[in-house]
Amino acid sequence: MKRVAPDWLLYGLMTLLMGIGIANLYSIESFPPWNWKYAYARQLVWAGIAVGIATFTTLTEAYIWRYFTYAIYAGGAAVMLLTALIGREIHGARAWLEIGPIRFQPSEFMKIATALAVAAYLNRYEFRWERWIDRMALAGLISLPVGLTLLQQDTGTALTYAALLVPLYRGGLAVWIILLPLLLGGIAFLVLLYDWILIGIVGTVVILTSYFFIFRRQHLWIHLGTTAFLWIWLGTSKFLHDKILAPHQRQRIQVLLDPYKDPLGAGWNTIQARVAIVAGGLMGRGYGKGLQSKLDFIPQRHTDFAFCGIAEEWGWVGSTSVLMVYLFFLLRLTYVAEKSNAYFAVLFGYGLAGFLWIHLLINLAMILGLFPIVGIPLALISYGGSSWVAIGWGVGILQSFYRERRMRLFG
Repeated sequence: MKRVAPDWLLYGLMTLLMGIGIANLYSIESFPPWNWKYAYARQLVWAGIAVGIATFTTLTEAYIWRYFTYAIYAGGAAVMLLTALIGREIHGARAWLEIGPIRFQPSEFMKIATALAVAAYLNRYEFRWERWIDRMALAGLISLPVGLTLLQQDTGTALTYAALLVPLYRGGLAVWIILLPLLLGGIAFLVLLYDWILIGIVGTVVILTSYFFIFRRQHLWIHLGTTAFLWIWLGTSKFLHDKILAPHQRQRIQVLLDPYKDPLGAGWNTIQARVAIVAGGLMGRGYGKGLQSKLDFIPQRHTDFAFCGIAEEWGWVGSTSVLMVYLFFLLRLTYVAEKSNAYFAVLFGYGLAGFLWIHLLINLAMILGLFPIVGIPLALISYGGSSWVAIGWGVGILQSFYRERRMRLFG
């Protein structure tokens, strides 16, 4: 059977989001002339490269990505290590390599490589969740890029690897393993709001009450072990916050709780982002008429807070419409993955979608003041050549499997 056409709608949605991002950058920079020094001009070039990479990758044979997965992963890890050692430091993170006039961020491409590696391992015929060796291997595949990203002092990017829980769940990971980190994170956050001893007392009362009245005095050792673990985790969370986190990281957390504690310093971005969103109202100020972004009230208006420009100029209606396009794009990714008739492509597609989902959720939470500012841009909207090219590469890989779907109708 011959290879068939790719999913043109997926390409169209990706291109549409890129166009929205470039139009937003063009407005933020007050409609400047064509010049390489302007972000919108550079992003136009990166958009062309991303589309070109996606097209070229779509035309490749899908087996290439299946059989060279671990080589790509190993090469990406090596470049990540090199970046941590000799890369350029920007905003406290050593995450960029420079080759002549070109500067790129290897961690963006490593996300795709790791999604490939996780999909390849889950796709192994002899893979079993019950085997500890398989669990440890998956943990190692994910932990290596996380550790290298932390070595680059890029905490925000390290957080995005939580997205790989999506393909792991699609591959059969138990739900409680996914929910447990969320529960532990919630408890650690409560330590910032209330006294950790008080939280421990309340938790102990709840656990013991459930033992006597819900479980009818059954499973005592489970309840005692849960109580002991709760106190250990509370003490650990307190120690990590007071002794391990850097001063600027603790400051970000405090600003999250109350940005007006430092309105002219760490709380400035959060406050100005809220002002921009409120100023947009229902219909927005109008394209090119935003003030918060143009007058440089929002420092990271091209990257982390690019969506503020859309919210201010296009209002609630425009912002919601852009988010609907974004959500449709993410759903289309999973649709194409499921229709590819290849389990490897399904897992990879969910990994790619997971990374984009977590970028969307964290970026919006940062803008709304619901999450600390950790340097997570909104992919395909915010400025960033490496991110756009990496996404184009990922979409192309998925399309290459999708084009061969008829060859795998019977397995």
